Amino acid sequence: MSRYRYVLIIELLVAVSLFCCTRPALSIVLHPNGEPNLVTWTDRPDSNVVGRWGSNASCVAVSSNCVITVRHPGGGIGTLVEIGGKTYTVAETWDCGTADLRVARIYGANLTSFVGPYENTNESGKEIVIGSYGKGRGTILQNSGITYGYGWDSAYNTTLRFGTNKLNGTQNNSIVGAYTSDIIIADFDGLGEGGSTIYESAVASFDSGGGWFIKVGDIWQVAGLSRAVEVHYAQGHEGDPNYFIYESWFRDRDDPNVLAPDYLDAVRLSSYAQWITGTLPAVLPGDLTGDDWVDFADFAVFAQYWGNSQCKSPDWCAGADCEPDGDVDYADLAALADGWLCDWSCY
Repeated sequence: MSRYRYVLIIELLVAVSLFCCTRPALSIVLHPNGEPNLVTWTDRPDSNVVGRWGSNASCVAVSSNCVITVRHPGGGIGTLVEIGGKTYTVAETWDCGTADLRVARIYGANLTSFVGPYENTNESGKEIVIGSYGKGRGTILQNSGITYGYGWDSAYNTTLRFGTNKLNGTQNNSIVGAYTSDIIIADFDGLGEGGSTIYESAVASFDSGGGWFIKVGDIWQVAGLSRAVEVHYAQGHEGDPNYFIYESWFRDRDDPNVLAPDYLDAVRLSSYAQWITGTLPAVLPGDLTGDDWVDFADFAVFAQYWGNSQCKSPDWCAGADCEPDGDVDYADLAALADGWLCDWSCY
């Protein structure tokens, strides 16, 4: 069987009916003895950084009012985004040339948890944390009593999952479907095999647009957005799109003594970091609720942080520290007053 055939994760959703699993959702596809406890595992990005994009993909917050995702799942103005325990509507979108990459402003958002894009081009060999709302591990797959992989569970994108992996390399101008993107590449090793990490993970349906995160000092940055995963076919139907099967492998199905880790990749954000930061729209001065209007709702947020002297990047006390200089004082109150009862027409 040819091992390296790829497809957009979202295209897997429409090819055939999903495999009916007998195990509950546990995480992004993980090994049974390598599942993180998200309560005790704190060396990972804040859960509120990762969101759901519509009903079929994931996204990552990159400012107080914007998320990034991939383009191939579709969606645009009017799409619902669930992030930080709240639901928002997409107000504007910007697409990056031919790349599978989209920035979206969400209406009424004042997110306090968000990350910047990873700008360094030294991704190869780095350990990453993958986070998204996609399918987890389902049925354990075995041949001659040896486990070679897992089916995918039957849930939709309603559960946040995190795992780890290690980047194997990069590639420029990778074409999948209608988009040409620079990518970062990983694979799904068995635990203790190859270059596996403690919470070795793969991606699956609905993980498209989820974040691949690298820690820089004590700050998490998003290095990639899940784009594609290796395709498998039912035995005897190699290459026939009517016989896709929804599975993640780390050994060969026919001979599970042979290591054969699945391929997975993500849009490489270091290639587009300047475009991302340059595209992020300005926040209306004094608008702390993200509704493009400065009123008592914004003052209520401001009042919560009055006198706070511990404001830090990236959220600067939910934007109440307008300058920003680390504290919320009369200078910030004056900035709020300057925009009082204004929208963008005042500027």
